[in-house]
Amino acid sequence: MNKTTLKNGLVYYQSSLVKVNIVIEGSKIIKIGSNLEEGKIIDCTNQLIAPAFIEAHAHFREPGFEYKETIKTGSMAAAKGGYTKVMMMPNLNPAPDTLNKIKKMKAICQKDSLIECYPLATITKKRLGKELVNFATLKDEVIGFSDDGSGIQNSKVIYDGLSKLKDAKSVMICHCEDVNLVEGGVIRESDYAKLHHYRGINPLSETLEAIRNMEIAYVLNTRIHLCHISSRYTVWAIKQFKKMGCKVSAEVTPHNLIFTINDIEDDGRFKMNPPLGDEEDQKVLLEGLLDGTIDFIATDHAPHSVLEKSGGLNNSLFGIVGLETAFSSMYTYFVKTKKMPLELLLDLMSKKISDSFNINDNQIKVGNDASIVIIDLKQKFIVDSNKFLSKGKSSIFEGKTLYGVIEKTISKGEIVYEK
Repeated sequence: MNKTTLKNGLVYYQSSLVKVNIVIEGSKIIKIGSNLEEGKIIDCTNQLIAPAFIEAHAHFREPGFEYKETIKTGSMAAAKGGYTKVMMMPNLNPAPDTLNKIKKMKAICQKDSLIECYPLATITKKRLGKELVNFATLKDEVIGFSDDGSGIQNSKVIYDGLSKLKDAKSVMICHCEDVNLVEGGVIRESDYAKLHHYRGINPLSETLEAIRNMEIAYVLNTRIHLCHISSRYTVWAIKQFKKMGCKVSAEVTPHNLIFTINDIEDDGRFKMNPPLGDEEDQKVLLEGLLDGTIDFIATDHAPHSVLEKSGGLNNSLFGIVGLETAFSSMYTYFVKTKKMPLELLLDLMSKKISDSFNINDNQIKVGNDASIVIIDLKQKFIVDSNKFLSKGKSSIFEGKTLYGVIEKTISKGEIVYEK
């Protein structure tokens, strides 16, 4: 098999940033050390070499909504963002609630995806929040179960689902939203919403359902994961449940860490679910990420057509894209400003996700798959959604200057993206 050496880069290796070379043969890392040069040489002078990123929450829209995104275009966007593994959310048509549907999705991934895709099945049949799917039949084919896109309102469904998932040794991944407190809102309930006559979303819509779900998981002594946390009240609740010993993990998006209600414009790229919070939410979310209350970063990459995002805040659909800007935005706003060490950011976008789910890690070590991202930290760019590989073009970072350009993404020894 052909060999390749990544030479002269700064490598994130064994939790430290060190100058070593990496030799890849086929799909595997076979040597790490100084003065190694075998096969094809890739000069990584002045570049960072890190474990490729893992995405725990992305919407690739296939089957059913291929005009928004496909597994192929989603994987291209992920590779451009430095990702080689993506967990795919199941709000699709048809909903992936049977073994046959899951196998069809996996066949598309095998044929079209540049990277490794991990489908989720729904928690309930047709994602209606009523009747549970057959977890025992599906558990070995999926990474977990979610009705993402809507919260399950019925507490008995959550209780019975968590009970059965404990027996199946799998995980429930929860979109927490009490629909009775959403009331047709488009942005976070706030003075801004009142001033501009927008219907507001009560932040307790997330927190109350998160508390209910964690309480049930705690009583049953089983695992639960909470999607895209956005409210300080939810962070405080998670902290308390973790202290009690609840087996809960949680994620946060870059946009909820970087932007607040004060940044909003009447533009579809500012409409997402959950919505942007206030400055106190932003502060507590970052504190929670730094102290481990929140476990990792996920983008909630949710592409829509240009038409679907052209109706301003009132008439656009919820959701924005994020895979192609995630690392650069986090690096620019938190590492360059010294609010977060680079090593922690790299863990929050890779190792901590593989630690949380049944996914082989991307860590740089001999014997591991060579799934690696090469980044020029000093290079900057202006976000231009017309250059995205995703079909979705609605980005909250449009026009922003970001640092940290992905130069190459390698998945199992194969270059799947090159600038």
